[in-house]
Amino acid sequence: MDFQKIGKRIDDIPVKISYRIIELFSGGLYSSPNKAFEELVSNSYDAKATKVVVSVPTDRLKEKATLWVCDNGDSMDRKGLKSLWNIGESTKQGERKNGDRLQIGKFGIGKLATYILTYKLTYICKSVDGYYAVTMDYSNITKSTEELILDEIELTEKEAKDLIEPYVIVNGRSIVPFEMWGPASATTWTFTIMTNLKPKAAEIQEGRLKWILSTALPLNPSFKLYFNGNEISSTKEKTEILQSWVFGEDDKVVEKNAEYTLGVYKGQSCVDMPNLKNVVGRVDLYKDSLVKGKSEDWGRSNGIFLMIRGRLVNLEATLPGMTALSHGVFNRIRITVHADDLDDYITSTRENIKESPPFEDMKRYVQRKFTEAKEYYFNQIETEERLRLASYKIANASSGLSRRPILVAARKFFAGEIGNLILTTIPNNLDIFQKEAIIKGLEDDLSSKAGMIKDVKWVALNPEDPIAKLDLTTRIAHINLMHPFFANFIEDVKNPLPFELFALAEILTEVSLVEQGVNEDDIKEIIYRRDRILRELTFSDKQNAPAVASLLRATLNDPDGLEDSVTKSFSSIGFETIPIGGNGKPDGKAVAYLEHKGSRESYSLTYDAKSTSKERIMAATAHISGVDRHRRDYQADYAVIVAIGFQGADDPDSAINKEAKNLKVNLIKAQDLWTLILLAGPKQLGLMKLRALFEHCHTVIETSQWIEDLKNSTVEQGPVKEILETAYELIRDDNEKPNVTAIRMVLKARYPALKNITSEQIRTYILSLKTIVPNFISFENDELSLQNTPAIIMSQINQISTDASIPFEFRDIFIEAFSKP
Repeated sequence: MDFQKIGKRIDDIPVKISYRIIELFSGGLYSSPNKAFEELVSNSYDAKATKVVVSVPTDRLKEKATLWVCDNGDSMDRKGLKSLWNIGESTKQGERKNGDRLQIGKFGIGKLATYILTYKLTYICKSVDGYYAVTMDYSNITKSTEELILDEIELTEKEAKDLIEPYVIVNGRSIVPFEMWGPASATTWTFTIMTNLKPKAAEIQEGRLKWILSTALPLNPSFKLYFNGNEISSTKEKTEILQSWVFGEDDKVVEKNAEYTLGVYKGQSCVDMPNLKNVVGRVDLYKDSLVKGKSEDWGRSNGIFLMIRGRLVNLEATLPGMTALSHGVFNRIRITVHADDLDDYITSTRENIKESPPFEDMKRYVQRKFTEAKEYYFNQIETEERLRLASYKIANASSGLSRRPILVAARKFFAGEIGNLILTTIPNNLDIFQKEAIIKGLEDDLSSKAGMIKDVKWVALNPEDPIAKLDLTTRIAHINLMHPFFANFIEDVKNPLPFELFALAEILTEVSLVEQGVNEDDIKEIIYRRDRILRELTFSDKQNAPAVASLLRATLNDPDGLEDSVTKSFSSIGFETIPIGGNGKPDGKAVAYLEHKGSRESYSLTYDAKSTSKERIMAATAHISGVDRHRRDYQADYAVIVAIGFQGADDPDSAINKEAKNLKVNLIKAQDLWTLILLAGPKQLGLMKLRALFEHCHTVIETSQWIEDLKNSTVEQGPVKEILETAYELIRDDNEKPNVTAIRMVLKARYPALKNITSEQIRTYILSLKTIVPNFISFENDELSLQNTPAIIMSQINQISTDASIPFEFRDIFIEAFSKP
């Protein structure tokens, strides 16, 4: 519905705004779509709303999808609408205390959060003077924009109702939890709706957003929040608590440190510190880990929760500058801190606190409380933890599942009935006595207390190696730390036990199939297929190329952020990436699988990201010899260094270029990698073609020129739409996934212009699409899967091709490659 065609235009609303300011504020402060959405709800809280409902559709990629927020707080009259877009000015200044509710916002920039989610934002307001509306169309903001003129619209109640009800009526009833119309309606309310959504809106994660809304905002009887019509309640952990410590009650930290004194704040015990007063809180130590899954998807239950004026400030589990906390205990700890006096030190993003003596005081006290809880944990839990070792669990599992299959597999191997296994190593060169000794040891352990698998160890094998290997001579199971499934998720889970049990289950699955008499080739196919599924799941949520390119540009001065963005950069162009990091190690390893796993055409590289606050790094900072050693240590074919710039980059005889040439290390400027990511899709850059860059280009001059030549190259536009429609038809009408051969046969028969298309061309087109929409397309062993209809995939491609995040110089390249009919 076009909101600007209903009602009466009564005045102009001048908005002084520039493209640079809006890009800076919205992109820099609110890169997370979940956080951006939370800002709208925070505005409702500050407007003294008692009820707020948010609507987030399941499919946010549909053309007419909308996001909206409706609250019964103080709304905007004509004067309020005119002052709404004064950037950096908050209408709440001077109103930060309103009865019992402490105001959250104070910077006047939260409104810009919507820029990353939508092209068109509309406010419909009911004030004591009547109904008014205003629409901001962000697409009208160009690089030359200094001021926009918005229409101030006056509405009748009927017009407002006609505009809003199509969105709020679900299954015949309104999902807004208060009356909007008639004599019993709320005195004031605001309906904020986003239409013509940007691709970033599709990244909103429902579970994560619900967690943010339920944790980061002060939900209570005077402020209720509804998500798609259902009330959200504050998160409460149901795991059993072992012990709790309340700040200021029987407080051993206060007793041991004279700098602290006890007090009372709002009826609760508190601790006063040298530079910070009235700190209230508690520490809860839980019996089991609070880490249930990926925190990006569902939020977190463990760690530190710093609340200021009732609102959670830190979405991450720790606080900046704190000493690393022991993961084993930290995963079981929930520390809630209420420090309203830190409000003067909150940053404009409202996600952090400025470094200051009061903040340092608070972190020091929290660190000491954590140490107190940690000592208790180790005293009470250490014995119980020893009983949770993977080898102990396997030893106590059913003998028929965990022992006998290993014995049967060893017997069959020594009898020549089967060949080498994938996940169990049995030496081929043993004499008869050694074989008998192994079999006797296994037979003895069929009923022993220790079990057959004596120990479980984490080792750094190659990323392309299996997930685990059981050495039958030592009975030690080696788990491959470099396997992508472990390397990408081990830091999320922290506790390795579930991964260890999973790896052991894979080993036991293979020998169980041997015991059951399954054909040897079928066993290998099953194990390899399971491995490929794990790898596919690991990388299934890859970001598209423009998003990764933007991330890379935003993290040039952030060491940890740059490592992550370089990892995602190589992943976005088709590599399987494994983060490594640590002293004397590369930041990661990237593997290019060509044709199939183990193919001689496949290759790998180690990569190191070098960040700096300056425009370039020196040769000593690049440490090229160390990077060359990383390549050899991790058995890679190539080694790459990525940096914002290199001293002497334009001089072929500079020290850095000569050393790179001599050791065959690839130097790539971040700007060039950024360009490469954006070109990979439209220029049909496959991993085979990309190998030439690593093989022949080592100096900054050479890598820059290779990428510039790629940019200027001409490629034939592929039949993207025809390939997608053919594949979708085969998926719908057949029982098997369509492969390249089947797609080619249909294309040749149906389209005369494609009678000469080759299988290799089809592969190239599919891989190029996968770079742009990685979450819609899966391609393995020449088999293609689509996660949506061709129409929706093409719509997403067209949206990405014209998205504002893609620089103007690249948009024509994208449109030429993907958006032509």
